[in-house]
Formats: sequence, C-alpha cells, structure tokens
Amino acid sequence: MNIHDIKDRMTAKSMFLSEDAINGKPTVIGYEKRFKWRWFATQLNTFVFAVDFGDETITVQSVEDVLTEAFVYAKKNYSGWPRGLQSALGAIAILTSSSVDDDAARYCTELKSGKKWAGFSVPVIHDIGTSQTYSFDRNPMWGRIYYPHFRDMINELVSRPDGP
Repeated sequence: MNIHDIKDRMTAKSMFLSEDAINGKPTVIGYEKRFKWRWFATQLNTFVFAVDFGDETITVQSVEDVLTEAFVYAKKNYSGWPRGLQSALGAIAILTSSSVDDDAARYCTELKSGKKWAGFSVPVIHDIGTSQTYSFDRNPMWGRIYYPHFRDMINELVSRPDGP
C-alpha cells in the first residue's frame, strides 16, 4: 500500500483531494466533513495526510514533525464553524515507508500525540515492506466519540481488500 493506492481509496470515498509536501515529503491530502447526531450533534472535519517516506526510516521524531506540520496545515485550510462550537478538527497522518523504528510504531499504537483544543492528531504508520499498519489500540477519553470513525477511515484507506 503506497500513497497512490491511498489516493485511489480517498477518491473512491469522494474525499476532496490535493497534493503537497509535508515535512519535505510527497503527500496526498484528503478532506471530509461529517455531521452525526451520535457525536452530540457536532461536525467533524477530517484531514488525512498520506506521507511517502520511501526507504527512509520512520522515527518518533519524524512522526511528531509530520503531525505538527499536518495539524498546522489542517487549521490553516479549515473553513467551517469555529472549533469547539459544535465542531472538531481531525488530522490523520499516515506515514508510509519500508523501514519503521520500533519506538515509532509504539508511539502510534499508544497514541502519544497529545491533546488539542477541539482537535485531534492521529499518527499512523504503514510499513510497505511487511504490510503492517500501526495505529491506536484503544479509544482515548478525550474525543472518544470520534475515534471509531477514525478507526474505520484508517482501515478503509490502508487495509488490503482481503483483510488487514
């Protein structure tokens, strides 16, 4: 699964698409806006960043750098209701590489990205060599209502058609 495959899946989901560079790496960016009553009548604006690291090893520092830049990009390009006023902003960063540091994988599964006001940064690593995806193991308390949606979106974008 590479960023072009993810782009095709974003297109199939009717996400708005653009291409840019995040942390100096080729990036495909998808955007969707959803409103659900079960989210306590809030609107969730989600940006998905598929970042191609090629053969470069993904480290904790590279994950943090991408998350920071991605969230800044999302805030800058978000034009909906003010965050916190029945509106939230999500930035899912999917880093792809054939080389993944164990600490970086753990960083993603333990969701150490921190809290933001009415916003969420979700780190995901996809090891293109092993087809292994590393993302949060359990839903955190902060923003718990949105994480099942984030999980579904991640699975739709990086899982193989025949399973994980």
